[in-house]
Amino acid sequence: MKRISIFLFLVFSSTFCLAQGNLESLEKELQAHFDASDLPGFSVALVDQNGILFQQAFGFADQENPKEFTTKSILNMGSVSKTMVGLALAKTIEEGKISMDLPINDFLPFEVQNPYFKDDPILIKHLANHSSTITDTKHYGQTYVLDDSFVKNGNINEDFLGFIQSHEKVSLQDFLYSILSKDGKRYAKKNFLKAKPGLENEYSNLNAALLGLIIEIVNESTLEDFSRSNIFEPLGLKFTSWKLNPVNRPLLARRYFPAGFEVPAYSLITYPDGGLYSNTEDMAIYLSEMIKAYSGVSKYLKPEFAQLMLPGDSDESRAFWGMGQESRNIGHGGSDPGIQTDIQFNADRKIGRVILCNVNAEDNEKLWEQYRGIHEILARYELRFSEE
Repeated sequence: MKRISIFLFLVFSSTFCLAQGNLESLEKELQAHFDASDLPGFSVALVDQNGILFQQAFGFADQENPKEFTTKSILNMGSVSKTMVGLALAKTIEEGKISMDLPINDFLPFEVQNPYFKDDPILIKHLANHSSTITDTKHYGQTYVLDDSFVKNGNINEDFLGFIQSHEKVSLQDFLYSILSKDGKRYAKKNFLKAKPGLENEYSNLNAALLGLIIEIVNESTLEDFSRSNIFEPLGLKFTSWKLNPVNRPLLARRYFPAGFEVPAYSLITYPDGGLYSNTEDMAIYLSEMIKAYSGVSKYLKPEFAQLMLPGDSDESRAFWGMGQESRNIGHGGSDPGIQTDIQFNADRKIGRVILCNVNAEDNEKLWEQYRGIHEILARYELRFSEE
């Protein structure tokens, strides 16, 4: 028995040393990558279904008044927000208030139909899998509006400031009505594809925005209140919200354009499609729970409801979570002025990554390569951890 105990101790010790060595090596490699890059700041996490394996931040949340980027630094999530709408939909379905196969016009206060296929209703699942035939249209950019918290400084991008100042602040419902209702001032037939709903996929931000509105109507609650009661608090997401509160606002990192100018504080009228605020610590908890849900071991989300979202777009019932055919990584990325984000996990290894960065890297070839470099580093260590 003593020999067995010594053997187990040696095995445990060597495994621990290997894991610890990988963590230290990963941190050094990411630090070197940041030092050689032009990225203002970023934070990352590696997770599995048991929790957080690694999380660290690099660079600056504020370059002008040097302030470190941390795993608590908050950014808007861009299109990663859509995954949270997918989860809100799954929880609403779990409560028996809605189903994937119901027409959206059963819930909306105004009618939405494809003018080329008036007898074919758009269903809930069509919004969730981007087959509704609704397009973003030329008017989508007007969803960006100046945030009430904006304070001007000398490094602001004046062009973007003028752009968002010119947009009218209206409610989510009024904005969608103006584009999708035949009586709306921005309505046109070309706001829809010439395709039968359900038969052609085209990514559209308005799908998530409209589904977010429906979730609010069905639950007789704001998306913020519903998410807080049914998602954020049960999962322990302390820094996540659809609207920044005064407590968390100081954690908001400054956001930068690739040229170095600061992005003026903005918000989205169509907040369900990109307006979620969070940080790496919360996204790591969230992603770990989604790995549990995918693996069928989540106490929070039963398998039949997890399957509404995961693993990807090959099934017509999937809600916003995508899956790479070659990588088999399940998740979503996001990009908006001043932010680049990703959450994803591998379907086979059950290990995932979170990346938050305070510059819209995909709009600059050099920065995009540097941002992709973070993915490449994390991918190598995901493989190492899965083999331990």
